[in-house]
Amino acid sequence: MAIKFKALSYVYNKDMPYAHKALDDISLEITEGVITAIIGETGSGKSTLVEHLNALLLPTSGSLEILDYELVADKKIRFLKPLRKDVGLVFQFSEYQLFEETILKDVAFGPLNFGYSQEEATQRAKDALKLLNIPEELYNSSPLEISGGQKRRVAIAGIIACDPKIIVLDEPTAGLDPKGAKQLIELFVDMNRTLHKTVILVTHDNEMVYNYADETVLLHQGKVAYHGLTLKLFNDKNMIKEYDLLEPQIVTFRNQLKEKGFKLSDEARTLEKLAEEIKRQIK
Repeated sequence: MAIKFKALSYVYNKDMPYAHKALDDISLEITEGVITAIIGETGSGKSTLVEHLNALLLPTSGSLEILDYELVADKKIRFLKPLRKDVGLVFQFSEYQLFEETILKDVAFGPLNFGYSQEEATQRAKDALKLLNIPEELYNSSPLEISGGQKRRVAIAGIIACDPKIIVLDEPTAGLDPKGAKQLIELFVDMNRTLHKTVILVTHDNEMVYNYADETVLLHQGKVAYHGLTLKLFNDKNMIKEYDLLEPQIVTFRNQLKEKGFKLSDEARTLEKLAEEIKRQIK
C-alpha cells in the first residue's frame, strides 16, 4: 500500500474555543497505482485529508504512512523536500501559484528547487509544457498574460516536471469548460495507465468519478463512510440514498432500461457498452 492513514484526526484551531475536528479517527489504505476519487459533501474533510499527503497539514493525532515516509502527530518532520517531490499536489485554481516572469522559468522552478541542474530543469519544464499542449512560442511569455485554461495547464506542468510518484488533484477541472476538463482528466488517466502514477482525485463531479476512478473514498462528517470499487458504490441504491449522492447519468439511464425489461450488466458504464448489450438482446 502506498498510503495508509492510521487513526488520523485533525483539529483546526486546536485548544481554542472555536476548535473544529475536520477529520475524525481516519483509518484508510489507498491502493498504489490506481485512480482513487475522494468525494463527499462540502465540509466532509476532503481537502483536509489530501493536504496531509505532502505535509501541508500534520495530524493532530494518529499517523500517516506514505511511500517511505511517516507523519506522526507531534513529531518533527525531517524529510519535507523529498516528500513534496514524490507527492505532487495540484490545488483548485492552481494557476494562482504562478509567479515567475516567464512560463518556462515558472515550470522549471520546482525541478530547480529539488536539486536538478539548470539544464535538466529546463528540459523537464519543456517536456511537461509539451505534454500539457502549451505552444513553444509562449515559453518566454509571462504566465499572467495567457488564458485561464492555459494558466491552469502551466501550473499543472510545474507539478508534472518534478515527476512525482503520487499526483493529488483537488478539484482540478473547476472553472474549465467541458472540453478542457475532459482533456485534462484524460491526461492524468493516461499518466496512471502508462507511467503507473498513483492518482488521487478530489471532486464533486460524480460523472467524472464514475467514468475514470477505479476506487472511491466517500467522506461524511470527517469519517470514512465508504472505500471500495467505484462501480460498487454507484450501483448501491441504498448508499446513494443515504448519503444523498448525485447518481451518474449513465446509471440512471441503465436503471430505466432495466425497468423496461432489458438485462444489463452493472459493469456497462458507457453508452457504447450499453448499446452493445441492448443490440445482442434485440437480436
